Amino acid sequence: MTQLTPQLRYLPSAQQQALWLENVSIQQLASQVATPFYCYSKAALLSNIHACKAAFEPENIHIHYAMKANSNLSLLRIIAEQGLGVDIVSIGEMRRALSAGFKAQDIVFSGVGKTTAELAEAVLAGVGQFNLESKEELAVLITIADKYQQLVSALIRVNPEVTVDTHKNITTGAKGNKFGVNFSDVLPMLETAEHSPFLKIKGLAMHIGSQIHTTQPYLDAIAKIQRLINELKIQGYLLTQLDLGGGFGIQYKDYQQLTRNTEQQEQQEQQEQQEQHYLAFSDFSNAIKSALAHWQGRISIEPGRSLMADIGVMVCEITYIKESRPTSFVVLNAAMNDLMRPALYQATHALIPVQSPSSSLQTKYDVVGPICESTDTFSKSASLPTDLAAGDLMCFLYTGAYCAVMSNSYNSRPIAAEVLVDDAQAHVIRQAITQDDLMAFEQPSALKLF
Repeated sequence: MTQLTPQLRYLPSAQQQALWLENVSIQQLASQVATPFYCYSKAALLSNIHACKAAFEPENIHIHYAMKANSNLSLLRIIAEQGLGVDIVSIGEMRRALSAGFKAQDIVFSGVGKTTAELAEAVLAGVGQFNLESKEELAVLITIADKYQQLVSALIRVNPEVTVDTHKNITTGAKGNKFGVNFSDVLPMLETAEHSPFLKIKGLAMHIGSQIHTTQPYLDAIAKIQRLINELKIQGYLLTQLDLGGGFGIQYKDYQQLTRNTEQQEQQEQQEQQEQHYLAFSDFSNAIKSALAHWQGRISIEPGRSLMADIGVMVCEITYIKESRPTSFVVLNAAMNDLMRPALYQATHALIPVQSPSSSLQTKYDVVGPICESTDTFSKSASLPTDLAAGDLMCFLYTGAYCAVMSNSYNSRPIAAEVLVDDAQAHVIRQAITQDDLMAFEQPSALKLF
């Protein structure tokens, strides 16, 4: 048996080893669900949640799942059942959260462009915390709270202007980012809020980016925020809540890392931990605890990717092995509309065959999809088994977060199904959305606008 990610492993089959997720054969799933499709492990999700809770709850750090990572209702219900709160960035996500069983008071509403209608609906629903992104948003929220005479709790999201070693498209706390407010704007916002009997600003929030593999940026940001809190205390404003966001990085291993023998894997993992390429939840918890040793108020975090990424795979099929110079192509039936991260962030997801290769020989391939865009490329010069052939089933790994939620129908392609595996059972938790489904919304309507 070769273990690849939590709950995903190669097991012996009739002729060669094949992939199983928990106790379900990927090959059997693909015989019943059209590829490409996403597939998630319930056991892996629960394991990640339990590890997160074990690290943060003893320190009285509240956990709100960042729903933008994956908003499938079935997965949300599992998370809600485990007692986590939820962080949302749209009114659609709020409706999903309430439908999945989260309590309104356990919802944090983040996002830089909340509309008046969204804020009003969230206030009336009783959302527990609003993370304010601007003085303009504060003015709108005060008007709504006063109009409906509803008590509203808010935090001001600040931009701590710290440098984070991650892709430029997923930094959120650097100078020039659209998120948060400058430190100099906080006092005027507190003064404005004093005039409302219904809106209370209770603290500060931050989120410095995603895929962060060191605690230092958090420590730098927290230190800056603590200095600001002390300055505001002198001005007579006692803040009692800190929302430190999420962004905890995970390790996206490649094919060669995954297929090393057990001894090589252990040596590689030890080296990576020594080089701090991967941090556990406890590393972040310990860093927060040390940085806020004298803090008496409430602390919350918002993990997303770190709970979701490694629970999922995307199953697809090779359409062609296209011979070419200097590099041949593996052409898949999955495309950038199904898996957007490589085109959007130049991210690389490990691609492995569902049937383990009969030989250890490898060849360099460019892995691409069928969409009429050069950016429909999953990886360049990827080392893959030499004996791949058209019709082979393949799996992209670490696709539980920021993958299915970004899927779309570009080139009039269907939107992939999602499947949840629970031990030996599998359930379709989102049916594929076909072009027939989408065209039904484009039929001539009897509703005349003018």
